[in-house]
Amino acid sequence: MKSFIKEVNSFYPEYLQAHSDKGNRTLHFIGATSFFVFLALAFITGQWWYAPIAIMVGYVLPGVGHHYLERNESFRATKPALCVACAFRLYVRMLTFGLIR
Repeated sequence: MKSFIKEVNSFYPEYLQAHSDKGNRTLHFIGATSFFVFLALAFITGQWWYAPIAIMVGYVLPGVGHHYLERNESFRATKPALCVACAFRLYVRMLTFGLIR
């Protein structure tokens, strides 16, 4: 676990550089928030059709940001575990106003 945390910490600056566009980060934030909301709705209501919507919105919005705004490739295919960990870290930073620009 310590080695994974060390790897996340060393990868995070590269991840931030790939998410330098404010619009892209905004789409990531909206996508992640929507993901959590739809997933919670699925569990709370027992209507499991919310789960695929959660996954779709959480995947599509960041993809749009990378393709049209950032004009780069996402790390999801090459470094999925690091990508998820860094995405969560970025989300928390944005949620707590730790990353505003």
